[in-house]
Amino acid sequence: MPKKLTDRQKSRLWEQYRNVNFQASRRLEGVDSPLVTLTPDEAEARLAEIKGAQ
Repeated sequence: MPKKLTDRQKSRLWEQYRNVNFQASRRLEGVDSPLVTLTPDEAEARLAEIKGAQ
């Protein structure tokens, strides 16, 4: 019997789908951007880097 996903796992899965869907819709609008796949830790580091540059 498969295990149920935890709320945190559901949230991460939703975020991944949302990101892919957003990028696909942008491509349909003619905006071509590279696919970005970051882990949560990489995203936090990138945000800190951007905030520090301002």
